[in-house]
Amino acid sequence: MSTLILPPQATQAGLAVDVAAFAMHAGELQVLLVERGSLPHARTWALPGGFVHLGEELNEAALRELRTKTSVELEPRLLEQFYTFGAVERDPRGRVVSVAHMAVLPHGTVRVTGGGNALGAGWFPAHTPPTLAFDHQDILNRAIDRLQIRLEYALLALEFLPDTFTLPELQGVYEAILNKQLDKRNFRKRLLSQGVLTTSGERRSGVGRPAQLYRRASRVRIPGTL
Repeated sequence: MSTLILPPQATQAGLAVDVAAFAMHAGELQVLLVERGSLPHARTWALPGGFVHLGEELNEAALRELRTKTSVELEPRLLEQFYTFGAVERDPRGRVVSVAHMAVLPHGTVRVTGGGNALGAGWFPAHTPPTLAFDHQDILNRAIDRLQIRLEYALLALEFLPDTFTLPELQGVYEAILNKQLDKRNFRKRLLSQGVLTTSGERRSGVGRPAQLYRRASRVRIPGTL
């Protein structure tokens, strides 16, 4: 087994990773959390994370922690390193620097199971989570800020949806991430004028008039890893 980069002793610093993984459940932006099984902060919810192994890349450590503690197998391309948290007293065990990562789980990826030293794993409202261990609320807040920024230039909302979707469903993703309501007419006008969507040629039956289904325009590519 690889040696761990352990919590610091004396003047040494430990290196860790934490992952803010998001998914859309029932129209709500949710974040994946684990219940800690050991001190400090035992039985407190936290972002999946842990110490980096010597010889291990940071993204490998993040993927390993996510897989071990939540059972989520994530493609490396869906993981983004977005900030480093290094406040001197962020970990009561000593000086620990955490490299934070974020991920958008593909549509339909919802089942999780606690593993490793985690007592459990589950989905929680991203904007109103339970009390979190360490400085994980700060990490989560910055991750949500990052999501909101990427909405404006990377069409991130489409990653939360199936291949075909209605405009109300797309607007719902925007509203869930931004945590506010948007004007229906202005939203549709702006999205359709950008040329990033195309009709699928299909409609979804339901109450009232069948809804037009859309998909991402074939020429549009979302830049970056998310």
